[in-house]
Amino acid sequence: EMTKFPLSLTLVSTEAGETKVDVLRKIAAVSQTIGLTESKTLLFEALQAREASGNTMIAEDFALPHIESAVVKKSGIVLVRGEKVLWQGTLQAKTIFAILMKTDETTAVKQAVIRLMKCFAYEENLQFIAEKSKEEIEAFLLNQRG
Repeated sequence: EMTKFPLSLTLVSTEAGETKVDVLRKIAAVSQTIGLTESKTLLFEALQAREASGNTMIAEDFALPHIESAVVKKSGIVLVRGEKVLWQGTLQAKTIFAILMKTDETTAVKQAVIRLMKCFAYEENLQFIAEKSKEEIEAFLLNQRG
């Protein structure tokens, strides 16, 4: 039985006036600092490519960028919250839940992430992630057994 969700969760805040590009750069920079990637530049480029390939907004105010890339050395989650950021056309995101996966991840971790993705179908779960503390969210992630 897992006692900890297999992906680390890092919380980051947005500042007023930040753009989507600023937020993607911030995700990449934080990821390098905490050891998820060796290159914030390459990760930023991968995140931008993901955004160019299709809309990552899954609900009002909520974006879910999810990449699987060789540039990711250790899988993890970077949760960005705070000021609204213009994300897709005229749509704004207030919560950006970035799932960064390495390409050769284990089946167990991939399954945990699939269960997690399923939980995003429910508005109350999005609300929970938008508002609760890091500790509460970590406990919530661990309990996704669907």
